[in-house]
Amino acid sequence: MHSFCIEIVSQTASFRNPEFQNFHKTLDLPPPTTVIGLAGAAMGLSPDMAQTFFNETPFQLGIAGNSKGRVIDTWKYNKRTTNMHLYDPLLDGSVIKKEHLVHNQFLLAFSSADVLKLAKLKQAFLNPYFALTMGNSDALALVKNIEENIEVTETDSLKNCVVKGDVVGDVIRNASNNLAFSIYQTSEPITFDLPTRFDYSSDYGKRVVANTSSFSFIGEAMQLNFKTKGVFFKDLFIPFFKL
Repeated sequence: MHSFCIEIVSQTASFRNPEFQNFHKTLDLPPPTTVIGLAGAAMGLSPDMAQTFFNETPFQLGIAGNSKGRVIDTWKYNKRTTNMHLYDPLLDGSVIKKEHLVHNQFLLAFSSADVLKLAKLKQAFLNPYFALTMGNSDALALVKNIEENIEVTETDSLKNCVVKGDVVGDVIRNASNNLAFSIYQTSEPITFDLPTRFDYSSDYGKRVVANTSSFSFIGEAMQLNFKTKGVFFKDLFIPFFKL
């Protein structure tokens, strides 16, 4: 398996948490479908074509990073209507709150046995075809650094990263085999069921969720009672999962 890691920075970012409706709360890190879209933009592919690129060849993906803060923005939107002469902004519009991460550093790791496709993806991030954004069209991102062939290793200590599955549940289920663990408590969930693939009506057409998987977004340091594979990049461990 060959691999490379990229460091992406952005002033703002927002990755909508699907469990919140009226309040657009953001996830702490980009979910897998955002990374697929980001890679597609770099390669000049439509959303449907970008997904096909990763469907055709097995890839391992890792996501990590951090932000210096978050802010809440208010968005006013108007409902679409075919009778604009009957439109009343007081009745047909509303205001929603949207959360944004600020001053962000995201680390993405890609690994595959297909050297040619991996090289194509790396070259695309070096010279993106379309502007790269992190969740919103105005959240422009910059690829700051790329490193190749970082050695894959294992660790049982994680922070500021995404892990596939319910990591807290996995630790508890493994407690009978190993009691040496430390998991932090939080009032908010860290595990979410997120889309991993969409069905598209056309290249840029309407999409519906085709597959979902559980992912854990780890912030503070956790000591697990099992090891997971990944790479160290920028002094942060990035665990791999199948994309």
